[in-house]
Amino acid sequence: MEKKDQIYFSNEWITLILGDVTTTELVQPHSIDLIVTSPPYNVEIPYSTHKDDLSYTEYLEFSRKWLSRCYDWLKDDGRLCLNVPLDKNKGGQQSVGADMTNIAKQIGYCYHSTIIWHEGNISRRTAWGSWMSASAPFVIAPVELIIVLYKNNWKKVSGSGISDIERSEFMEWTNGVWNFNGESKKKIGHPAPFPIELPKRCIKLFSFVGDTVLDPFSGSGSTLIAASLHQRKSIGIEIDEQYCELARKRILQTCSCLQESFLYILEKMAQTIQQLVRQFFTEHPCQAFAHSTVVDWVTEQWLKEHPTPPRDPWRCIRRLHQEGFLIKVRKGVYLHDPQRINFRELEDFSAAQKEEIFKRDNYRCVICGKGIKDGVEIHADHIIPKDLGGKAEVANGQTLCSQHNLQKKNYKQTETGKKMFIRLYELAKQHGDERMLQFCSDILKTFEQYHINDHVEWKH
Repeated sequence: MEKKDQIYFSNEWITLILGDVTTTELVQPHSIDLIVTSPPYNVEIPYSTHKDDLSYTEYLEFSRKWLSRCYDWLKDDGRLCLNVPLDKNKGGQQSVGADMTNIAKQIGYCYHSTIIWHEGNISRRTAWGSWMSASAPFVIAPVELIIVLYKNNWKKVSGSGISDIERSEFMEWTNGVWNFNGESKKKIGHPAPFPIELPKRCIKLFSFVGDTVLDPFSGSGSTLIAASLHQRKSIGIEIDEQYCELARKRILQTCSCLQESFLYILEKMAQTIQQLVRQFFTEHPCQAFAHSTVVDWVTEQWLKEHPTPPRDPWRCIRRLHQEGFLIKVRKGVYLHDPQRINFRELEDFSAAQKEEIFKRDNYRCVICGKGIKDGVEIHADHIIPKDLGGKAEVANGQTLCSQHNLQKKNYKQTETGKKMFIRLYELAKQHGDERMLQFCSDILKTFEQYHINDHVEWKH
């Protein structure tokens, strides 16, 4: 009988799940700010239960499954730091880093950058291929990769807005080559531990204080420990009960004396920027306010409890408008009418839905016809936008390349323009105004020529 996933250990800030990343239902969708993980490398490491000698095709399929689950768990501005080898030669040379990046992009992740980790105490190599001969030498780079990916938006707008990274750390870590030692298997008691330094850097560089960090292959618990020591909540998933117990002991030994400031900071962060925006409009119902007035008030309240100003309060205003909490009076002016709230849930496509949309559209942009085979990144787009009530249904999805996806999302004003010229065209027809008719016709033909807003039909 198959074992059901269970919470193996938890406290107020750490949750350790004994379960399988590909099947567990104990992580909520859209709940994770940052994933830091080092999945099995498939190089015959003697784990207690995991089979680490799959064929390369099986290994990539397994990777696709767990990466898809993680994609669903990430928030829109969530990030993934994926520690994998550059390549491997056991069982034949394979470009692991490149293949994992391609799979992630096919699922829907966006690529940001790659950090090279030069592991200072890496084992002395013994495989040379043809020694001192051009016959068949092996070239082995003594490095690993940390591939940095994100879900939909690179700029982080959710969370506390509080960064705890020092200037010297930021200067050093934004250099894409990291030099620090690996972790001792014997010391930790795990066949493939990674040092706390790795998740520590990723957590401080790519998340805010109070964010939730996930490691779907938590092993000996390094990511959970690093998250706790730097005031982040954390979730770990581990399939092996022996390693869950190892992680639990390490967590209790390392994190038993977390500073009281940890609790203090998290309590103070309970009132988020969005909650402050809500508070302002709730206290002033049916009154219209410009962006600047609201932002000034939110900033003043925020600075009473935090050392640095809030990040982009205006984004929260826009988000609350999209969700139906605020009414847009005119550009940059909003009001809250308790009698006219129309909440909308902004739904994202799941990884499975994206794959179905891509497959239906032959993995090509529906506008220009370019796709993955042409080296073009593709996206699953809502035909009816999310903020206008568009559902996350395959029928409401279309495949767009990056260029046309950007055009639709960032140049939405062209849609309004096309509708305006269609109305002018119809009015000119009614009044027999040939000059205006020709003017509108020329503009609308230009829209058609460049396939701008093809979903807005011009009947002529």
